[in-house]
Amino acid sequence: MEEWDEVEVPNNVKDIFVEMKNTAELMVDLAYSAALFKEKEMAEEVLELEEYLDILNYHLMVRAVLAASRSLKEAEKITSILQMAHSIDEISNAAADLAKMVLEEKIHPLITEVILESEETIGRVAVSPNSILVGKTLEELDLPTNTGVWPLAIRRGKRWIFDPEEDTKIMPGDIIIGRGTKTALEYLKEIARGVIKVMPNE
Repeated sequence: MEEWDEVEVPNNVKDIFVEMKNTAELMVDLAYSAALFKEKEMAEEVLELEEYLDILNYHLMVRAVLAASRSLKEAEKITSILQMAHSIDEISNAAADLAKMVLEEKIHPLITEVILESEETIGRVAVSPNSILVGKTLEELDLPTNTGVWPLAIRRGKRWIFDPEEDTKIMPGDIIIGRGTKTALEYLKEIARGVIKVMPNE
């Protein structure tokens, strides 16, 4: 866990809880996509997120104990949050188990068949330093219109940006997690790698 020591964690129970929810949702999406395409890199992202969620859960419990020590009323309020946090943790564990199955190549064909019923999927896009995406905001890029991919999150080193704002700039080395068709995601990957040098709107 030492590599996570410098990660900023929200400083109140509500924000930590929201961050846990967002993390678990992304883990589920990534785990299903990893299973569908047998992408081990995406499965590894799920396990990275599991570590992050464990840290969030620890900080939530610490702050919950501090809040509960103030009064019985506060303790009653915190109990329901801890119960929901436990449920989120269980969901994230299930996503991590699916990711481990991908890494160990133990995915049953039935799982892939079920996931294939959805036209859209989740993809992992690595941004190279020479990509035209670098230095531009999501508003400028308008990825949904120009590529058909909706950015769900961005990983920047050990930091995760969930539901990135329009003024979020893309940086070299960013990992964009996006939702779209397989064709749209492959197109964005070509742009992110620097193979395609011009956006459709330019």
